[in-house]
Amino acid sequence: MSQSQSAVIVTHQDNLKFSVQIGRHRLTTDQPVSSGGEDAGPAPLDFLAASLGACVTFYVQQFCAAREISQEGLRVEVLSHKAQLPSRVGRFDVRVALPADFPRPQLPMIERVVRNCPADNTLAHGADVSIETEIAAALTPRAKTVGSRR
Repeated sequence: MSQSQSAVIVTHQDNLKFSVQIGRHRLTTDQPVSSGGEDAGPAPLDFLAASLGACVTFYVQQFCAAREISQEGLRVEVLSHKAQLPSRVGRFDVRVALPADFPRPQLPMIERVVRNCPADNTLAHGADVSIETEIAAALTPRAKTVGSRR
């Protein structure tokens, strides 16, 4: 993870659909049809589960690669459980499916590696969230320069 990351920018597209810009990557988030959306992309909290799963998978893959252990068939599944008051994800169940030939003596180590993933650490230890609201300044059109050359 870079020390100086650019901001994640989220903009409204239409209805309950939003565009998420992360660096040069563009993703779409939406609500399921049952919640009034079009299901054009994962719901916002799905990205939280995806981040945890991708982080765990990356750490397991790096562990295996460093020890020349096959990564074929490596799979991580994340199940989110909702909670109320306040509305949130109350629990994540993470299942790490290791390759069939994974060396059993390495299991305790892989469990420690998984717990060192930054996404797991953030969820386990919490993160301060600072929210600032503002009313955007009226956009002024740029002046056009006609016929200018250098």
